[in-house]
Amino acid sequence: MSNTLFSYNNKKTLLHKIPALLKLVFTCVFCFFVFGNLFPKSSLSAEKVQRIKILISSCFAIFLWIISKSGFQAFFKLKLVLILGLVFTLFKGFSLKSSYFIDIQLAKEGLLYSYNFFITTFVALLLFETTTMLEIQNDLQKIPLLNKTYLPMVLAITISFFPEIFSTWEEIRLAAKARKKPNTKNSLKQKVKSLITQFSSLLSIMLQKAEIKRKALLSRQKSFKIT
Repeated sequence: MSNTLFSYNNKKTLLHKIPALLKLVFTCVFCFFVFGNLFPKSSLSAEKVQRIKILISSCFAIFLWIISKSGFQAFFKLKLVLILGLVFTLFKGFSLKSSYFIDIQLAKEGLLYSYNFFITTFVALLLFETTTMLEIQNDLQKIPLLNKTYLPMVLAITISFFPEIFSTWEEIRLAAKARKKPNTKNSLKQKVKSLITQFSSLLSIMLQKAEIKRKALLSRQKSFKIT
């Protein structure tokens, strides 16, 4: 099993067998359900509606996780998302007007947004882990309006870029860690400088890969027009 975020895991599970297009539609509907305001005129309070949405989304995500057989490794892959959610919640709830510098209501809003972001990312992760880019492209080409265009190929290439970003970042991080001298502690300034260098390397590499994909796409587009 790959430790890279959004990378495909070659298994034979129930979720792997579900058509790619159906999984894409389910993921889009799920994101709309989590972030959208589906009950604007409901007699229920906003808090009760949020509780119902959290319960349904959690059950749905856990169900997908079980049938995907991803194991607890899937949660470990999203540790960065959890850290970002915690930081966002703290920044959202920070208030100089409060005696403890934390506004409870704002912190709750930040926590809710962090949960929504985590649960949708988790479902998207399960989609990527159980679906190849070729499956997505082939299923999109079955749609009558798209089967005579190169849009399915564009979407598949775009989606495939996400795992590459995280795998490339992991390679850069490990390379930087290997260059570090053992038993040495870097100052905050050195850590920030190293992080900036790593991000610069990531941007440079991804731009090169994007250019390669662009040329490949143009080549396929020409062959598509010929056929």
